[in-house]
Amino acid sequence: MLDHLHPEAATILAALHAAGLTAAVKPADGGGHQIHAPGPYGTYTLIGCPETLPAADEPLTALHAELHDADGIVPDVVFHCCTDPACGQPGCGEGASLDPAALAAALADALNSRRPAYIPNSSRFFNDEGLRYSAYFNPVLHEVTIVQDMRSGISGPFDTDPAATLADAEDVVRGLGYARASEWAGPDGHGGGLYCYLLRPLA
Repeated sequence: MLDHLHPEAATILAALHAAGLTAAVKPADGGGHQIHAPGPYGTYTLIGCPETLPAADEPLTALHAELHDADGIVPDVVFHCCTDPACGQPGCGEGASLDPAALAAALADALNSRRPAYIPNSSRFFNDEGLRYSAYFNPVLHEVTIVQDMRSGISGPFDTDPAATLADAEDVVRGLGYARASEWAGPDGHGGGLYCYLLRPLA
């Protein structure tokens, strides 16, 4: 299936699969092919070099991965490395390493939610069981509470930990196995603090 593509396409797929990711080559809008890696809640990442995969007789000059939300909007560049000396980004230039293992590690980090995944509509935070997790940070009480919300309207505290600063709240969220899926916002109805929606890391 990959005979007509650049030999590195198979290498990139192998690196992604070795990192525990699901990925496949798919036709790109406007022609050519990209690698598609699905993420949580309808998000997905498109990988190109930099836009589409090079033809078999073309040099590999870049690796580029963009995280998309379920509506196709690009909120985050997960990985970029190229041999263009004019690029100016760290790690880029004539001597840049285009080892796909680095791309796979960055993508695994993003899709496993060890950093935020972008989901603009709060209704999408509900998982298949109808649950949504939120973090509430109260700077007055010096605590962060993880709340489990249900579509039925029932909600209750899931866990509460001490947190004097927003950085402490971030540490609590990560320590309990969650990642922010939205920016902190507020004030809210839970003591005038800040809140955000959360994602659990993928298995």
